[in-house]
Amino acid sequence: MPTATHVILVRHGQTDWNLAQRIQGQADLPLNAAGFDQARRLAEHLTGQPLTALYTSHLKRSIQTAQAIARHTGLDVLIDPDLAEIQLGEWEGLTGQEVDRRYDGAYALWQVSPSQVRIPGAESLSAFRARARAAFARIAEQHPDGRIVIVTHGGVIASLLAECLDADYDALLRRLALDNAGISALEHATQPPQ
Repeated sequence: MPTATHVILVRHGQTDWNLAQRIQGQADLPLNAAGFDQARRLAEHLTGQPLTALYTSHLKRSIQTAQAIARHTGLDVLIDPDLAEIQLGEWEGLTGQEVDRRYDGAYALWQVSPSQVRIPGAESLSAFRARARAAFARIAEQHPDGRIVIVTHGGVIASLLAECLDADYDALLRRLALDNAGISALEHATQPPQ
C-alpha cells in the first residue's frame, strides 16, 4: 500500500552574494550575519515538529543552515552532494547585468526561458534537473511515512516543484519567489520496502 513522505524543502540562508545579487551556482560561500539569523529563526520554527531526517547539499551555505536546524531538533545532518545548486560555469560570481553585457543579453533570456540558454562551462539544465529529481526520489523512498527536511538551493527547489506539479519549468520559474530560508512543503507518494 502506498504511503506518503512529508517533505519540507528549505532554501539556505542569505550569503553576501545573495545580497549583492551575484550568481552563486556551486560557488561555495558561507552564510552572512543575516543568513545565520535567518537559519536560527527557521530552526526555531521547526522545533517541536515530528521530523525524522535532515538532508543538505554539500555547499557551506546549505550545511550551515542545516546545522542550525540540527541544533534545535537533535537530528543528524546528512549530506548529499546531488542536492547542490546547478553549476553555472562562467556566470558564477557575476551579476545579471554583467552577464548581459558579456553574453549579449543571456541573463535576461535565462530569467524568462532558462531552457533556451547555454552557459559556457555550466552543467546542462537537463542533467541538473535529472540529478535533483533522482536525489529527491532516493531520499523520499528511504523515509516512507517520514517527515523530512531537505536544505538545498533555489534552483533545486524550483526544479522539484516543477516536477511534482507536472508544470513547465520555464513558466513556473517566472511565477516563483523562493526567498532565503523560505519553506516549501509537499508530499511524495512512496512504496514501503518489501
